[in-house]
Amino acid sequence: MSTDVREQAIIQRLRAAPKYRGVHVDTIVDIVQRESPKASSTAELERRARLKLHKVVAGYLLTRRITYLARSTAEADGSEAARRERCREVLGAHFSTAERLPDLEAFYPAVFGAVGEAGTVADLACALNPFSLPWLRDATNAEYAGYDLNLAYVELGRQFLADRYPRCSVHHRDVLVCPGAITADIALVLKTYHNMEDRRPGAGLRLVAELGSPVVVVSFPTRTMTGRPVPFTWRLLSALSDFAAERGWPVDRVELPTELVVVIRKAPTLTGQKGSTSGAAA
Repeated sequence: MSTDVREQAIIQRLRAAPKYRGVHVDTIVDIVQRESPKASSTAELERRARLKLHKVVAGYLLTRRITYLARSTAEADGSEAARRERCREVLGAHFSTAERLPDLEAFYPAVFGAVGEAGTVADLACALNPFSLPWLRDATNAEYAGYDLNLAYVELGRQFLADRYPRCSVHHRDVLVCPGAITADIALVLKTYHNMEDRRPGAGLRLVAELGSPVVVVSFPTRTMTGRPVPFTWRLLSALSDFAAERGWPVDRVELPTELVVVIRKAPTLTGQKGSTSGAAA
């Protein structure tokens, strides 16, 4: 999709804005181009793009500054218990991973109890989830690759993984733009599917279909940030289940108090099969 003159000007302004400097260029281009047909003027297009970017970046979900978290993780040496406590503190700084803390000990054993062994795991739109690696290692030794469109999260995750998890990585990528290049044995889409659907209706379904992973794990929150039942979960879950059924893909569910997990098997996998979490940082 080529860009016209007004789109190019807005893309450059958004890339230069401090608020969006760490957002992947593919994300900015994609949003501007998709909002362009809906806007009657350059000013309206920029307003629409900024509003959409605000929702996509979702900075309001972060309760501590990245600079504070970076200092905190740099000090995360010591015993395994101390390291896990520091990781819990970081995970608690983002609403999505904070909501999982009560189920964290059970989460990965429950997921991998349903999906089986894997050689590689891709964590899409991972945000701060690389800090859950100590608990992931309780369930699997799979190679881990996280992906996020926000460079601040990517750099924080890389800093944490560098010395402690040499077979793990975090990549700066917008997974909605190029999902087929991700070919891990298992792709995790944890509590971000609804955000993808909000960004582009049908994007979550297309992502599941186009990913080069034979098993896709999608999870939904069971409560809003205010503690109320989530209104969209069952609607999206129904559409996803119908989508999988039309293609003959088996679907299993794992229910936890804070999260509903859906396992979609697009193709049979072998126990311990070695895949690829390809995707060098852009």
